[in-house]
Amino acid sequence: MRGMMTKLAAVALAALATAPIAAEAQTASPGAKSATLAAVKARGHLECGVHTGIPGWSFPNDKGEWSGLDVDLCRSVAAAIFGDAGKVKYTPTTVQQRWSVLSSGQVDLLSRISTLTFKRDTELGFNFVQINYFEGQTFIVRKAANIKEAKDLDGAAICVAAGSTEERNATDWFRERNLKINIVKFEKNDDAIAAYDSERCDTYTAGTGALAGQRRKLKNPADHVILAGTISRDPQGPVTREGDDGWDNIIRWVFNGTLIAELHGVTSANVDKMRAESRNAEVRMLLGADGNAGQILGLPKEWMFNAIKQVGNYGEQFERSVGMGSDLKLERGFNQLWTKGGLMFSPVLD
Repeated sequence: MRGMMTKLAAVALAALATAPIAAEAQTASPGAKSATLAAVKARGHLECGVHTGIPGWSFPNDKGEWSGLDVDLCRSVAAAIFGDAGKVKYTPTTVQQRWSVLSSGQVDLLSRISTLTFKRDTELGFNFVQINYFEGQTFIVRKAANIKEAKDLDGAAICVAAGSTEERNATDWFRERNLKINIVKFEKNDDAIAAYDSERCDTYTAGTGALAGQRRKLKNPADHVILAGTISRDPQGPVTREGDDGWDNIIRWVFNGTLIAELHGVTSANVDKMRAESRNAEVRMLLGADGNAGQILGLPKEWMFNAIKQVGNYGEQFERSVGMGSDLKLERGFNQLWTKGGLMFSPVLD
């Protein structure tokens, strides 16, 4: 009996000795262990892959300053990490280049109109960590052509970026309806829209939001119309390399944080007041007044306070980039908060 008691005591002591180690392992922050985050911090800025240039999404001005909805996600992440939304270097990428640029490690994050599909999510070694824009694909045509809907394009030449989901969607949609089209491929979206503008094609196809931006590049935008209705569903969002869950958590929760802020009425204009006076538990955790959300992610306590103060909530970003405060004047539609009939939904920050 005494021998058995001695063995039990030894087991108990061993369990007590290892308990702190086990507890530490269970509470360790994935974000703090993120290799990508460590590299970003050591470098001193975020490397973000963006589009070569679509107004409203990723577009440089004459001074080389980038703006747009996809750019704002990069800026929000930089603000959350460094407290400075300006600590981003942008790498323009084409449809073909984007995946190799991301997989090679040239960029930390790809934020450039990329549609989530089954194969992209499962075969390429990437993670679509969140959806920041929901849309569908349609066509832009000349008003003089008197084309009212997609089926009227039977026999048309369609300009499109090679290797894009738009190329496949258009091919499948017209084949299913036994309609004939001539797909004219270009490496860059800019080349495709320019070819359409020079009348090498009868139409150019892309997502509704992208078309609104690309129309601004035409010689006479008012001479062209975007067809109502869509031929696809295109959830788009930021993409990361697989294998770094901590980095994925950061991107996901920075974006979620912009939705939570909009939900609770936290804006770039009132964020100081909200942090000081709000009694809402989620708001206080979001802004770093309470809790340790930033620490869990490996970020400063004021991670989302800085992001919202410098870049704004999702609604602010949408309105100035592509919404009614922009030249594109797009409705929120699916991109409205779930509380207002849209698809933009965030889990609880608790």
